[in-house]
Amino acid sequence: MGAGIIVGLIVWGIVGACTRFYVLNTPYTGVMEGLVAGVWAAWPFFHKGSVMRYNFLHPVPRRYKTPLKQAFAKVRQIISDKTYNFGDKWHVSTADTTARRITATLRFTEEESQGFEGTNLANIRHKTQRVQRLLELDVQMKEEPNDVTVVQFDFRPRVEGVAFHACDSIIAGIVSDVEAALGPGTDAGNAADTSLPAPPWWLIGVGGLGLLQLWGDVMKAVFGQ
Repeated sequence: MGAGIIVGLIVWGIVGACTRFYVLNTPYTGVMEGLVAGVWAAWPFFHKGSVMRYNFLHPVPRRYKTPLKQAFAKVRQIISDKTYNFGDKWHVSTADTTARRITATLRFTEEESQGFEGTNLANIRHKTQRVQRLLELDVQMKEEPNDVTVVQFDFRPRVEGVAFHACDSIIAGIVSDVEAALGPGTDAGNAADTSLPAPPWWLIGVGGLGLLQLWGDVMKAVFGQ
């Protein structure tokens, strides 16, 4: 997604400048045309980034050669034993062996950088702020023949501030610990496809508005209105 923002800004600047100086040759034009081109250039990156984010928060279920009761106990123990920031622990709200489901939440606070503040070089200091994090976890299991268990994770992070990926290391750690405890697993499904679909209607509409804006600017440049 960061690459999409950078590419969008670059395309915005290039297309806007070219439209103004080489196509219309009129002051104060090309801004909207460049913006529309930037949105179109950034959309593939944003789409792929959103799908990859979904796959990270909702990883493909994994199939393990472990009996259900044993797998359930190990996953439950891993969640209960994990400790962060010198004492923050998961709160397990559901551990239902009948429903084969575990739900838990993790709340903690962190210091996040807010830049620098001060009126002069002598008293400039680093500014930080305490922000909250909430991570919700839902684990569901399914029993298959021959003592095989399918484990599915779903994570829902909520963060204050600008650290969008503040909980990612915790998510990756839980998934990795379960994989290590249950042994090598195999995928029991497919990840969401990251290939580009047809452009959505809102993007086509933005492109149409850009063409209308370009047509209007061309008419003004030609007829001098």
